[in-house]
Amino acid sequence: MKKLLTIALAAFSLAACENATNTTTSDDTINTTTTATDDNAAYAPVEGDVTRRDGKVMVRRNGDWVDADRDVELDNGVVVYKDGRVVRDGNEVELNDGEVVNKTGDFFDRSGRAIENAWKDTKEGVKEAGRDVKDAVKDAGRKVDNAVDNDKKQ
Repeated sequence: MKKLLTIALAAFSLAACENATNTTTSDDTINTTTTATDDNAAYAPVEGDVTRRDGKVMVRRNGDWVDADRDVELDNGVVVYKDGRVVRDGNEVELNDGEVVNKTGDFFDRSGRAIENAWKDTKEGVKEAGRDVKDAVKDAGRKVDNAVDNDKKQ
């Protein structure tokens, strides 16, 4: 379990810190041109996207962010509720301030970088770790009870 959580955290950290840039140089007899392209271009919000700002759920309409007047159902069945809950494939997460969900249900952070399924995997890993801790505490409690019971008998 610890290995899984560590691997998930390491993968998420590496993905978040990746800064890939392709550089192309072309030479001709007159000019030299260097062009840099960023493979991790930031997402720019479009019509119908949903975000949370200052605790309010907002929808992109006519180029502006406006308060959501009702729950928003996106193209692939993702539902963003007015209270900031996002339900996708039976999983529920809280939309954090500054995050964006586009019309196809993809998540983007404040800087416009895509949030893949790392949030789901991390959440599941934390739940599993919590269950393991709970089980360990129960086992420790049983051992303490047995030790106390054995002392009373003597």
